[in-house]
Amino acid sequence: MFDNWIVVSDMDGTLLNHHDYQVQAALPMLDQLEQAGIPVVFNTSKTFAELKDWVSLLNNKHPFIVENGSAIYIPEHYFPEGFITEQTFSVKNVNGYRVIVTGIEIQSIHNYLKSVKPDAINFTQCSLQQAVDITGLTEQDATAAQTRQFSVPLMFKDDVKQLAFAKKAKQDGFGILKGGRFLHVLGLCDKGSSMQILKNLYANCYQKTYGMIVLGDSQNDVAMLRQADIPVVVKSPSSQSIELDHPEKIKTQNEAPEGWVEGVTLALNSNKLEQDK
Repeated sequence: MFDNWIVVSDMDGTLLNHHDYQVQAALPMLDQLEQAGIPVVFNTSKTFAELKDWVSLLNNKHPFIVENGSAIYIPEHYFPEGFITEQTFSVKNVNGYRVIVTGIEIQSIHNYLKSVKPDAINFTQCSLQQAVDITGLTEQDATAAQTRQFSVPLMFKDDVKQLAFAKKAKQDGFGILKGGRFLHVLGLCDKGSSMQILKNLYANCYQKTYGMIVLGDSQNDVAMLRQADIPVVVKSPSSQSIELDHPEKIKTQNEAPEGWVEGVTLALNSNKLEQDK
């Protein structure tokens, strides 16, 4: 059915353990996929400042998607020169990447939040210590997480106020996504639409058909899970919130990173992939 496959994966709670960000158990599978010529594309709420360290640590040389679909970072020379054009996308060159911006710049979001004043912690503007306490990250990693370009995570203590804010923000033309910890305010983009842009780039560049194995664990992953050929819901504290009606859906018994390996293994061994061999 497909010429090749792409694995698209969320990070926190999916590849990385929700509580301590451990990833060691997934390393052999990441190596196996690389050896098999199956790209692993990270598609996450994390920032570029965070992802550049993770892709280096995990030796991943493939494109990645940041801030819930707001921008696609493609390493220079990954696709042939001139293949990605400014006529087709809003593209800029940043730190060795060709960047397709699908969201909006963060200043527009800051201006909006100043006008409506939501009763919530603004993660980009809280103290470093507060960011560390909320996420459990180191100070260095928390600083990278606060260095956002296209979205603002908000933490509400009151669900009613959160729902009221989300409704108003949507009416005012912003995108709203609920993640594992935060409500994210961003442009009218999501992980699914950016994933499709990247899939089409692969298909058009190499003239092949690509199937998508997609792994996620929270509500902000639903847009990409729905568009997967094989969606994998990795067990986490937030995975019960996912409502997904898909004939090929896989739900793991384990949390990340073991659950990520479990999900990829089940997907690779599924009847769909067996039929393609």
